[in-house]
Amino acid sequence: MARSLLNSICRRGTATGPVAGDTVKRKEFYMKRIVTVCIIGLVALGAVSAQGFGPRTGVPAQAVQPQVQQVASTIEGKLALVQGHPAVAVKDKTYFVQIPQFMYGFVDGLKEGATVKLEGFEIAIPYAPNSFLFRVNTLTIGAKSYDLSQIAGGMMGQRGGMMGGQRGPSGTYQGGRW
Repeated sequence: MARSLLNSICRRGTATGPVAGDTVKRKEFYMKRIVTVCIIGLVALGAVSAQGFGPRTGVPAQAVQPQVQQVASTIEGKLALVQGHPAVAVKDKTYFVQIPQFMYGFVDGLKEGATVKLEGFEIAIPYAPNSFLFRVNTLTIGAKSYDLSQIAGGMMGQRGGMMGGQRGPSGTYQGGRW
């Protein structure tokens, strides 16, 4: 009899019988329930936070940017590198020239210090006084002229990008997947 009492104590943990075993099982049950509820809550929170806010029409919202005024003009001067970009300095204004990069290696005379005549559009650079972007339509070096209007159309964003987007007048991507 003492042996069976000892076995029951070792099996259940106390001499009071099944009550102590039920308490341990009940604690395990509540702990499992708390863990399950926490996991479900975290999954629901993750699903809600992955959703977008507001109505979607398939086109991402575009940043509000002021309309940049493009002015057609002609400038003449020498090409120089200003802050690592090709530019032409005329009087007190600096025009950062946008010429397709492949032209620099293949057009004779198109290098730093070359005297050029450029026809195109100037765009003021915000927060940079006396600095302008100059989108070139016609490039003249010496007596030879190059029509860049067809190339400049693609450069200014008339065709889609790699993800289907297009560049707008400000040079930023509009639309597309990303």
